This record gives sequence, structure tokens and C-alpha cells, in this order.
Amino acid sequence: MILASVHDTHLVALSVIIAIFGSFTALSVAARVRASTGRSFHVWLVAAAAALGGSIWSMHFVAMLAFSMPGMRISYGVLPTLLSLVLAVGFTGAGFAIFHWHGARIRRVLASGFLIGTGVTSMHYLGMAAMQMPATLTYNVPWVFVSVTIAMSASTVAVWLAGRDHGTGSRTAASIVMGIAIAGMHYTGMYAATFTHSLRVDRAEGLASLGQTYLATVIGLITLLVLLLGLGAVQIERILHRGADREARLRFISELNDRLFRSSDPGNAMAAAAELLGRKLAVSRCAYADVDQNGDRFWIRSDYNAPGLQSSIGEYSLDLFGPRAAGNLRAGECLVVRDVVGELAPGEGREMFQAIAIEAIICCPLINDGRLEAMMAVHQDRPRDWTTEDIALVREVVERCWAHVRRIGAEARLRESEERLRLAVENAEVGFWDVDIVHNALIWPPRTKAMFGISANVPVTMQDFYDGLHSDDRELTATAFAAAADPDQRTLYDVEYRTIGKEDRIVRWIAAKGRGVFDEGGRCLRVAGTVVEITARKQAEEALRELNATLEARVAAALTERAEVEEVLRQSQKMESMGQLTGGVAHDFNNLLTPIIGSLDLLQRKGLGGEREQRLIAGAAQSAERARVLVQRLLAFARRQPLQPVAVDLAKLLNGMGHLVSSTIGPQIKVVIDVPAGLPLAEADHNQLEMAVLNLAVNARDAMPDGGTLRLSAHVEAIDQDHRSGLSQDRYLCLSVCDTGLGMDGPTLTRAIEPFFSTKGIGKGTGLGLSMVHGLASQLGGALAIQSQQGSGTMVKLWLPVSAAVEQTEEIRDEPVGSTWTGTALVVDDENFVRMTTADMLIDLGYKVIEASSGEEAMRLIGDGTQFDLLVTDHLMPGMTGADLAYAVREVRPEQAVLIVSGYADVAGIDASLPRLTKPFRRDELAARLRQIVISATAH
Repeated sequence: MILASVHDTHLVALSVIIAIFGSFTALSVAARVRASTGRSFHVWLVAAAAALGGSIWSMHFVAMLAFSMPGMRISYGVLPTLLSLVLAVGFTGAGFAIFHWHGARIRRVLASGFLIGTGVTSMHYLGMAAMQMPATLTYNVPWVFVSVTIAMSASTVAVWLAGRDHGTGSRTAASIVMGIAIAGMHYTGMYAATFTHSLRVDRAEGLASLGQTYLATVIGLITLLVLLLGLGAVQIERILHRGADREARLRFISELNDRLFRSSDPGNAMAAAAELLGRKLAVSRCAYADVDQNGDRFWIRSDYNAPGLQSSIGEYSLDLFGPRAAGNLRAGECLVVRDVVGELAPGEGREMFQAIAIEAIICCPLINDGRLEAMMAVHQDRPRDWTTEDIALVREVVERCWAHVRRIGAEARLRESEERLRLAVENAEVGFWDVDIVHNALIWPPRTKAMFGISANVPVTMQDFYDGLHSDDRELTATAFAAAADPDQRTLYDVEYRTIGKEDRIVRWIAAKGRGVFDEGGRCLRVAGTVVEITARKQAEEALRELNATLEARVAAALTERAEVEEVLRQSQKMESMGQLTGGVAHDFNNLLTPIIGSLDLLQRKGLGGEREQRLIAGAAQSAERARVLVQRLLAFARRQPLQPVAVDLAKLLNGMGHLVSSTIGPQIKVVIDVPAGLPLAEADHNQLEMAVLNLAVNARDAMPDGGTLRLSAHVEAIDQDHRSGLSQDRYLCLSVCDTGLGMDGPTLTRAIEPFFSTKGIGKGTGLGLSMVHGLASQLGGALAIQSQQGSGTMVKLWLPVSAAVEQTEEIRDEPVGSTWTGTALVVDDENFVRMTTADMLIDLGYKVIEASSGEEAMRLIGDGTQFDLLVTDHLMPGMTGADLAYAVREVRPEQAVLIVSGYADVAGIDASLPRLTKPFRRDELAARLRQIVISATAH
């Protein structure tokens, strides 16, 4: 006969309450297990197992006491009952022991759930077996399977929940679900049991007695009391742990702040923070990274690594760490991964994390202007269940680091800005001032003090300010300052005043500006501003006023001066024309005077005629000499005399030409002469060099139609072998003529020194100016160079050799004619009388003479084998010139003695080594020149 069973509802409710409260206590204790290490970990692990296993057994035992069958007396065996308790606690402890509390993996969760479920199932059915009664117990297998499934599922869920971090609310909800599930497993198992009587049934027996209810209640209350004590212990330990954590956290934050404060370099600050955070959380690595502007590529600059772990420094791509990591960080969300393998599928970044030994990570981003700019992360080389405290600490450290980096950057930018401001103020010569109204203090930097004639280290007061004002400006300045400090007016302090230096008594003009600073109540706290010295501006304004007052008179004077200059220029041009005319005329005069002076000289020497004839010859000779001097003066005026290199003082020459150049080029052009003292003398022809400078000045004038500046300068320059002038290595004097005119383009500059090349137009120039200067420089052993750029002016440089500074003079003496002066002379001249007179002088000197009327005739004589010891030839002749003849003769007879005679100054093309004699000349002058030729030939 199958017996019907009944349950005491109060005890059933008590069993459910025990299951719920036991679950809550177990979850609370489990939280301490996760937060503990070492011995504390094992203590809390045992407590958790006892709380869950003991509460499940207590629930089961109370539920069994709530069970009764009318007509059947039930008792329980002590040993099986105690064994069921041991099974519940033991299997629960074993399940908790194999569970991975710092990063639960699914396999560990299932294994722990299986062990605890096995313990619960074994405890339940061993408890059922402990029932002693006159009845046979059988089970409905499907319902047994259901009960076992509930036990396994509830145990697995319990383990999974124990490995999670929960707040009180979520922990309570989880406890209710777990408690009902555990109670449901028990009552499902009871439902699977069938009791069949084996003896006579007495309906009066088997009902639950009052003693049975008391026992169940006592066991339930004891269980609840034990669980309550366990919760109390958890709470006390949590409070103590939180206090210790808070204290440790404060110490950590204090040390972090100290390390950050001492570091002025962002990289060093982040490295220090990474090391502190890594050691604090006992992680395997802590790193920070900068992110590229594209938001993908990032660089780990430095990291902290636990012993034995490789550094992660390097360049990475954020997208390779999977969509979850990239999405969270770019959105500004913290990335928290407790188990890379459990949370990330293959292809979702798992491989990249594991490649650098990351199994768990907390990574916090820095978003700036909507862009991911940097990251800081802690890594663990094994799964880890990050607590809320861990995540919060990482966030706080990252925020403090970012704030410190921003502060360092702001301070650096501030220092840079202050430095730029300081440089700008110093270069702008601006001073500051600050009047502290509250404390009646005046703040002046050294520059402002200097404007009042006060030394930098001297303290100042407002009295110094007022005492330093000019008496005429004191009242106006004081009124303006009072208005700026008045809360009702608050005007801009903008005044110009004079100061009288306290120490140097110098009067200065100052421009000051400033404004008042007021508090919320309208009280003026300070007035601050800037000051600028404007003495130069005031002086310029005064000069301008004077200029305007005398403008009419100065314009009239300038016009008068211009008319005078123009007149001088016209006169100069007229004189230049006359010089060109006289230069040509002088040649003809020299040719005319040569036979006259030569013949009269010979007549005087031979003493022909009586006294009267000799007197007439002397008068004629004197007149001829006067004519000769006149011709030389005409040549000097026309600057046509032969080149005579002498020691020239460039400083004296240029300074002496200043007025001449200024009057020549006009008042629109400013002439600047810059020649240092102590220059050595130059080897040059004084007249020709002066003419060259004047020529260059005129060229510069033509290049500056709207006016400008002409600078004449000279200095010593050492020329090396690779110098652009091509000169030999030596010291030279460099004479520069520089203008600010139109300049020349490339093609014009290339042809500038070509003869007859001109850019002035037809009738405005010969095109020989620069070529003549170039020829002069070359003839003197120097060089000429031109630098020019269109629109930027032109600079002409003339290099001249340094003179030995020994004045060379020629002394003409009457040399006695002796047998030494003999030989044959070939005389060549197209003028018959000049040739005849020259021949007579040579004959008188003891020479045999052969005459030729042209260079061609002389060459024919040489070709016919005519022998002679001396060649005396005129230079300017129709056909072959004297120089050409000399060169031709020396090609045939290299050692031939040659003397070139010319009455014209333009001897271009004559080698400087060829001896020359200027027409007209006397016998003694010819003899002296021939003697020099003979001495030179003998020396060689």
C-alpha cells in the first residue's frame, strides 16, 4: 500500500529561507575569497564551502523534518545524517578549491559545478537513505533525473555567481534564485520518492510531532545564526580590508602625485606612473602608448614589465586587436577583458593579444578633440577577474597622468609664450608697470626704471613716479591716473609725458597706457599697463615742424643749388669736349714742336753764327719750350698724358673726389664715402684712376633716374688662387663703386665690359667706359669685376696692386757723349721733319742713321738684310703703327733695342715693357732715354 505524505508549510518556508540566506552568505564569503591571497584565501575558501554546503544540508534536514506520513513513524540514522553533512561540505569545498577565482574559465566553472552538484545530490539521497521507517522506498527515475539536473544546474550557477563581483542588490537577487533552485531540487527529489508500507498502519502514528517541529526550528535558527555570524565576519573583514585598501590607495596616490610632480618630462612621468601602477596591481605589464592621427597606428614608448616578461615596446595597429578593442577605445570607453580566450573568438584580436602575452587587460583611452590620442593599459599574462577597485584605480591613475601631461604641456607652452613675449617686449623696448592700490606698492622692471633714470636694483615707490615727471606734465598725468583708478570712470590711462632721470637727469618722452582692475564690489585693486620711450619720435616730430616752417626757403635754396650744379655740369661737359679737342690738337703740336726744339737744340750746341744769331736761336728755343709746356698742360687738362703708375693714396683720392662726384651726378643721389684709415698705397696712375672713378659714378647716376645712394669704398683684400678675379695670390686694394639703381640682367651683365656695348641709346654713350676701366685695371696688374641684379643695383670692384710706397723719379741729366754711344739706328717716322730732326740728334750722339718713312718700309729694309743696333719709331703712323713694328722686329730679333716716340697720349696697345719717349724732346732727353735702354740691355 502506497503511503501519502504531507509537509509542514512553516518548516518548508523555513527551509527555503535557509537556502536563500545560505546562498547570500556563500556569495558574500566568495567575494572575500576573490579579494584575498595566501592564508586568508584558504580560510575564506573553507568558510564559503561551509556556508554553502552547511546551509544546503541544513535546508535539506529541515525539509526532511517538515515531511511526515500519517500512519508511519519516521526516524533518522545519526551516522548517515552526519555523513550527508560531510558530503555536502566536502564536495562544495572541493568544487571551490578547483575553481579559478581570478578569471573564471568555462571548463573550471563546469567542473566545480559538477562536484558541488554531486555533493548536493549525494547529500540529499544519503539523507533519504537515513530515514528509518516500516516502509519500502522507491524512486521515479525521470523525476530523480530532474532533481539531479536541478542540483547540477544550481551548483554551476552558484559557482559562476561566486566568481563574479556583485553589489548587494544583485547578490540578493542571485541568492533568492539560488535558494529557490536548491529547495526546488530537494522537493523534486522528494516528489520522486514513493513509500510502500510493509506492516500494519496505525493512522494515529506518523504525523509530525511538536518535538519534531521544535527540532527543525532549532536547527534552522542555529543555521541562520551561524550564517549571520559568517555575514558579520564578512562585513567586519570587508570594512577592515576597505580601510586598509583606502589607506594603501591614499599612500599610492600620494606617491604617484609626488613622482609626477618631480617629473617635468611627459615621458619620464608616464614611465614612473606605469611602474607604480604595475607594482600596485601586481600585473605582468603596464604600458602607455601614443596614437597616430589616423587613430589606428600607435607606439608603446615605455612599459613596466614583471620579472621574466618581455617588453611590449614597439609599433602596433589598433585594428589588429579586434573590433571590440578598437571600437571601445575610439569611442572613449575603457576596455576590460578578463579572459582573452574566453571572451574573444579567433579572428577578433585574440591572436594579437596572445602574441604579446596578454590574457587579461584594462586599457583606458585619452580622447582629445574627438580623436584617440593616447592609451594606458595594464596587462596580465593569465586570465584575471578585474575587480571594480582595480578598474577604478587604473582609471584614476590614467586621469591623473593625462592631467599631469596636459599640465606639463600647458606649462611648456606658457614658458614658450612668456619667452616669446619677453623677446618681443625686449626687442620692442616696451616696459611694464603695475600699481598695487591695496598695498600702495609700485612694481617696475629694470627697463621701466631706466626710463626714469633709475638703476635696476633700486627700489621704487609712487613718489618716485611723481617726482620723475616733468613739472609741466605732472598734473595731466596724475589726473589721467586717478580717472583710470576711479570705479565710476574706469577710463583708459593713455598719456604722453616727459620724465627727468633721477640719477642721470636726462629728459625723456614716455608714452604710457593702462587700465584699472576692480573687484566685484567696484574697489580698484590695481592699475597696470605698459610704457614706451618715444623721445626719438618727439624729436622727429619737432624736426618735422621746423622743416615745414622753413620748407619754402629750403625749396628755393635747393632750386638755386640745382641750377648751380647744372651750370657746373654744363661747364664740365664743355670742358670735356674741349679736352677731347685739345687732346687731338696736342698730337699735331707735338709733331710740330719736335723738329723745332730738336733743331734749335742742335744749333745751340754747335754754336753756329755770331752773338746776334745765338741770341735769336736762344729766344726761339725759349719760345718753343714754352709751347711745349703749354701742350703738356693741355694734355693734363684732357687727361691724355701717358700712363704713369705711382703710389696713390686711395683714401685721399676718394675723399678729394667727393664734391666732384656729388656735383656731377646731381642732388637726387646720396654719395657715401667709406674708406678706413691706414690703408696701404696703391700702384696706379692718379689721373687715370680718378677718371675711372668719375666714369663709374656717371654710369651709376644714369642707372638711378629717380635718385638713390652711391657708395665709394676701399679696403685691403687677400686674394687666393681660386679667386674669381683670376689674380695671382697676393694682397690687393679693392676699390668698390656701389649704387642702388636699376641693375642689369644676365645678358647685359655678360657683355658689360665689351667695347662699344652700351644700353644708354644712340648718342648717349660711347660704350667705352667700362671697357676703359677694365683695360686700366689690367694694365696696372689688377682686375675688374661687376656684380649686378636687375632691380637691386650694381657693384663694380676694382682690384689694384699694393705699392711698395717708394717714390720713383726720373732725373734727366746731360750725359757726355762718348765712344760708348755708337752703332747704327733705324729711324722710322711718317713726318719728314720729325724724322730728319731725330736722325740729326742720333748722328750728333754718334750713331749712324738709316731712315724709313713708314713701318712697311722699315720691314722691307729688314727683309733685305739691313743691320742696325737701335730702332727708333713713331707710334701713330698710317698703316703699321710703331708698336706693331716693334713687335714684328722682335719676332725676328728678340734682343733688338727699341724706342717708341709718340706725341699722343693714347698709347693703348703698347706693351709696358717697350721704352717710350714723349714728343717733343731735346737731344739730352733722347740721350738719357737711350742710356737707360743700353743699361737695361746690359743688365739682361
